[in-house]
Amino acid sequence: MADTHSGSSNKLKNKLNMKAIVFEGAHRLSTQNVADPVCGANDVVVRVTQAGICGTDLHIFRGEYLSAFPLIPGHEFVGRVAEVGSQVHTFKVGDRVVGDPNLACGECEFCRSLQPNHCRNWQGIGITQPGAFAEYVAMPARAVYRVPDEISDTAAAFIEPLSCVVYALGHIRVRAGDDVLLYGAGPMGLLLTQALHHSGAARVVVVEPNAQRAALAKQVGADIVLTPQEAAALAQDPGEFHVVVEATGVPAVIQRALDHLRPGGQYLQFGVAPIGTTVAWDPYRIFKNDWSVHGSFALSFTFQPAIRWLKSRALDVELLVSHVLPLSDFESGFAAFMRGDSLKVHLRP
Repeated sequence: MADTHSGSSNKLKNKLNMKAIVFEGAHRLSTQNVADPVCGANDVVVRVTQAGICGTDLHIFRGEYLSAFPLIPGHEFVGRVAEVGSQVHTFKVGDRVVGDPNLACGECEFCRSLQPNHCRNWQGIGITQPGAFAEYVAMPARAVYRVPDEISDTAAAFIEPLSCVVYALGHIRVRAGDDVLLYGAGPMGLLLTQALHHSGAARVVVVEPNAQRAALAKQVGADIVLTPQEAAALAQDPGEFHVVVEATGVPAVIQRALDHLRPGGQYLQFGVAPIGTTVAWDPYRIFKNDWSVHGSFALSFTFQPAIRWLKSRALDVELLVSHVLPLSDFESGFAAFMRGDSLKVHLRP
């Protein structure tokens, strides 16, 4: 951070004594001792208590994202304020907080148009700046939110991904009685399943090949769960679904997703495909069927509604966690996540 002065009496020593996961390059990672983060005048340093592994972390690790190496990843986290900058008066040491990893400049035309996720000078904690797979993480106080006591650490580590879901659903309109098809019941797909279930849809149909994830999708609100083969057999012209949401990022899935849309339907691309991936859609079909096609990148001012949703307990996110591991077991947990042998993997540094 730009200003290294801190007004906190708990100032960290900034020696090489903090353990962190470092992505050294594509497909290369290690656990290292690194310098404690520096707390700028407008920053806070958070002692990380729980952090979640995300599909975006996989894309970063594989060199498929906009990140540069070396990098400390991790952007879904909760913790306690350990240090407060001299100009920060809204937080104190010990406050329990989460952080919005999306850091916008506030000055470009997109920021001034309330589109901070498209900021020309965008930076991201755990994506372009050091993240939360470490004992401490520093970030601007303006991106930090208090966590209500009613929300556990495990649930609080879902505030960032749930904020992405809230933002995504703002792109489409799920009307009362709509039939919705969702591809993918990974951790994000299971959050979407619950959110769509609470949005007024008549049916939420989930496509998922993994039996364990399929069963969990039923548990959290899916009315029907299909295998990919069953879904392919279901496709027709015109399709039967008012809304189709793609949450896998797999190009072959994206290629056929429009086949399920009825005329006037809405398509939402939520899953992250590797940069440079292409699919072949017939633009005449989009024109002829009055289809609306939406993308959704990250989030924008949706932390507060996500916090309220979790506080109300309308969504059950804790059952989406299959592993809770110390930082020293990151490699085994990350490998399981890459293989698809886990649901959400959380770290407790």
